[in-house]
Amino acid sequence: MRDMYLQTLLPQPVRQALLQDIQGHLLQDVLGFWTPRACDVEHGGYHTHFDRQGRLLSNEKNTWLHARQTWLFARVYQDLVPDPSWLALARQGRDWLVGHAYAGGGRWNYLLNAEGRVQQGTIALYTDLFVLMALCAYLQASGRQQDLPLVEATFQAAAQNLCNDQFLDLFPQQYQPGRISHGKYMIALNAFACAAPVLGWNRCKPLIAYCLDRIFGVLADPVRPTVYELRTLQGGGVDTEEGHRLNPGHIFESMWFVLALPPQMVSPDQRDLALRIVRATADQSLDRRYGGVLHMLDDEGHEGRYVDWDPNRALKWDEKVWWTHAEALCALLIHADQTGSKASLGDFVALYTWCKRHFWDEEYGEWYAVLHRDGKPRIMDKGGLQKSAFHVPRALYNCCLLLQGKPIFGKGGEV
Repeated sequence: MRDMYLQTLLPQPVRQALLQDIQGHLLQDVLGFWTPRACDVEHGGYHTHFDRQGRLLSNEKNTWLHARQTWLFARVYQDLVPDPSWLALARQGRDWLVGHAYAGGGRWNYLLNAEGRVQQGTIALYTDLFVLMALCAYLQASGRQQDLPLVEATFQAAAQNLCNDQFLDLFPQQYQPGRISHGKYMIALNAFACAAPVLGWNRCKPLIAYCLDRIFGVLADPVRPTVYELRTLQGGGVDTEEGHRLNPGHIFESMWFVLALPPQMVSPDQRDLALRIVRATADQSLDRRYGGVLHMLDDEGHEGRYVDWDPNRALKWDEKVWWTHAEALCALLIHADQTGSKASLGDFVALYTWCKRHFWDEEYGEWYAVLHRDGKPRIMDKGGLQKSAFHVPRALYNCCLLLQGKPIFGKGGEV
């Protein structure tokens, strides 16, 4: 068993008050925006593209957003609120995925229109990995064993494609010969950890070990405690803007995935390095002047310009982005829990307070997408091509589990 310090860092009344505040923020302030408006009562599945006030901007259906929300609703039902309405919400996503998005052979189509016609097919391994998470979470919550064949097919296809360095992935990181990207391995690490309680930890362990080897053995800096977004297969640097980029959100997210693994799944050296990377990333990226977390860093200290997923929404290095803050919250709290660091606990409380003050829209609910560096809203949409009911509610859900002393990746299977 690893050390768990939150119970000693936070007196029981303080811990209980913080838990109630975070759970209330999750269920009322954040998920209250999505339910019931996210449900497409005409065609099934979810709507995910909303403006600040909750008006629908597009009825396109992104499979990985559906999978993420299916996973989220199933976990809320199983771990926080055993109300059948949450399981029904998860069923809404699961039925749409299986009924419309499956391409066969364990692969899943990326984008469909409102009626379920495919707009973009099997362009992303991410899609398959998120669906694996969703199917496993729904199976656990519902006990629906009929989905096991789909879980098996998705697991096998994802494992094969992940381990193929020539696999032609097109989105979000396009395949580059001789180079690997951080995102693929961190998302796979999380997906296989989520699948392990269903398929067995021993079965998933080789894939988890493979992801850990790529993250720490290839993508991590050999000297400094950080992880690059892009490296050569041999672990060498890539002299491009992307090659010099450090992404605090991905680093925080990747490292809390590692720290949430059962102790038998990660070596002591890897765990210790993950803890050092979380603390070093916090020291680099927490904006001590304005609050919040800087969007991007450069390994040479340059204030670079970074274009995010949408070329029409060029994000500056110092802006504040919703998902980066969500991942930082989880990483800081798990760091405090496993080290007893008062600095990390203090940074968590300060960041959570800052996020509620600046990201949370008290009038209409949910978090804004992007803020200027000083915390003023810049992009007020609540959902879009990448933003849905996932990063923010997942972080709040994880924080609830940590404050209750519960494992993030759940129980089940053999370790």
